[in-house]
Amino acid sequence: MLLALTLIFTLSISTGQVSPLTFQSLPRSLHRMPSVRLRIQLTGANMQIHGQSVFDVFANPILSAAENSLHYDGFAHFIQEDYQFTYVFVNGIGYVVESKGNETTSVASQTTRCLSSISPFDDIIAALNNLTAISSESVGDDSLVDCPNGCLYGTSFGGKDFLVCVGIDGLLAYGGDIMMSAEYLASPLKSISAPTLTDGSEPCTILAQATPVSRATRTLLSGKIGSRSCTIVRNLD
Repeated sequence: MLLALTLIFTLSISTGQVSPLTFQSLPRSLHRMPSVRLRIQLTGANMQIHGQSVFDVFANPILSAAENSLHYDGFAHFIQEDYQFTYVFVNGIGYVVESKGNETTSVASQTTRCLSSISPFDDIIAALNNLTAISSESVGDDSLVDCPNGCLYGTSFGGKDFLVCVGIDGLLAYGGDIMMSAEYLASPLKSISAPTLTDGSEPCTILAQATPVSRATRTLLSGKIGSRSCTIVRNLD
């Protein structure tokens, strides 16, 4: 998962007139954020992770008691021939669990080790904090996604520009050879637990801290702001 997530969105955009992201604030009782499913699609030639060009990442939001900082715990699962790989991110720490055995055979061996980096995805909340509204016309007619005016935003992430379309059911970020959609789940995921290390290493290093989150971003990630006019249409075969 995290190998794929180091791919940077590389779509160059012309923003023209821009305005900062603003959403009507929600009552505190509605700030509960839903779990999300991230579907990542790698569209470039020979771009695969463990043999897959499309895969899902499931994540739970963890909002601080003061509701001013946020991080996500998450996991992704891959099967490649006789091996299973599960990437887990809990409390700012990354792990990879590698098992021999697939869905039709028993697991013969399993190892768990630390991940050394999640860069640049420790900056994703900061990127959402800096979303700026842009005109749909500014991206041209060859965009992979039709995003109505009033629903399209730009930001900087990993030193690159990328686009975010805010839909009624989630978000879609796209650019270059990667597309990532975030779907708000109707039911929360179960709590995600850290796996036990098996390689005898020292405790894993914390890779990311909770990020300060703006009121507009909290509202955005609550899944309550999508207008029915913001219907995302993918221009893909």
